[in-house]
Amino acid sequence: MKVLNNSLPGVTVSHSGKQHAYRHAYSLQSLGCLDRFVTSTYYFPERWPDQLVSGIGRVDRFLQKRRLSTLEPGHVVRNLKFELPEIYYRNIRRNYRAAELAMFSRDARFDHWVAQRYAALSPVFWGFQGSCLESLQTAVRAGKTAVCEFATAHVTAASRILQEEAERHPEWAGTISNYHFPDWYRERLEAEPHAADFCIAASSFTQQSLEEVGIPADRIRLLPLGCDVSQFTFAERNTDGPLKVLFVGGIGQRKGIKYLLEAVAGLNSSQLQLSLLGPMPADQTPLENWSKWYEYAGRTDQAGVVRAMQQADLLVLPSVFEGFGLVIVEAMATGLPVIASTHSCGPEVIREGTDGFVLAPDDVTGLADRLEWCAGHRKELLQMGREAHARAQEFSWEAHANRLGQLLMNLNLQPV
Repeated sequence: MKVLNNSLPGVTVSHSGKQHAYRHAYSLQSLGCLDRFVTSTYYFPERWPDQLVSGIGRVDRFLQKRRLSTLEPGHVVRNLKFELPEIYYRNIRRNYRAAELAMFSRDARFDHWVAQRYAALSPVFWGFQGSCLESLQTAVRAGKTAVCEFATAHVTAASRILQEEAERHPEWAGTISNYHFPDWYRERLEAEPHAADFCIAASSFTQQSLEEVGIPADRIRLLPLGCDVSQFTFAERNTDGPLKVLFVGGIGQRKGIKYLLEAVAGLNSSQLQLSLLGPMPADQTPLENWSKWYEYAGRTDQAGVVRAMQQADLLVLPSVFEGFGLVIVEAMATGLPVIASTHSCGPEVIREGTDGFVLAPDDVTGLADRLEWCAGHRKELLQMGREAHARAQEFSWEAHANRLGQLLMNLNLQPV
């Protein structure tokens, strides 16, 4: 990794949860420009009071998800109090709606705390969608560069897309999880991109959603997420038997499952087998008429997902709404060509006809045509899988750090 610390501005990163923020902070650390990473919960097994539980195997393994061993502890600022109500409702009371409301409150209270203490300390403040409105405003007033990163589409576009899909397919409406934010929280989400000097979009789909709500194109930068591709090892396939098509994700219309089932049923071919891997919706009624066209592979952990990918010939993700779609890069890393929708990172990651295909979510005819082509061109599909593996390496976290460094170098540090 090329270190650019002599030419990059110092950055304060703030995120009230986890997502990919730990990796982002480490990328900045590697580039030599991380001033601090401010978060709510972070695990320090070598410090008090974390030492009290570090020796309890099960607890320690759970809490390891809340740290990144390569991130220097001296760069991390945490405040546990903001997350305690959510933990209480989710893990003790098992009241998930109350936990969700506590999460929204956590974001706002955390943001207020960061705004008062840290948002104006570095040349660049970098926050994440949902937990940085007040901090962005503070940074701008202080003459700093305020950046807000969006891993998924803006809330206005998201609500519109999901509502339209539910109206088109009312029988699937229960599997199209729309956002149910309190009004005050939704107002925060709507305001954040307008408060920032620059918005970071994880995909062109997210970028389009920001432009849709009036963010000028020159205030948006595209920065695809990274992936730990080392966890998704390559496997050589063969051309024996039917084409094994894999879907990974929540099995509902938000992921475009109806369109995939329609394409498979329309082909009605013994040369194609579809497996669905992931959580089933609470209401499985819409799936009943399609049961003969797929095999349900259940739910599994990451190791199980990797095995399923290594045993498949093709991954299909026709999502109606997908912020990024990390499973696309993960599958490609194992040597799977991918058919993905334009409402994902597909346009940024997949090279059309080289390592996969990109289609509109509801292009059932186009999807069926490409499935038929894949089933009839197995040797070409093997080569596409090798190309996919090579392409996935370009979206590792190391590659992400290099992109991030170039972005910061080219950033106009004068607020817009």
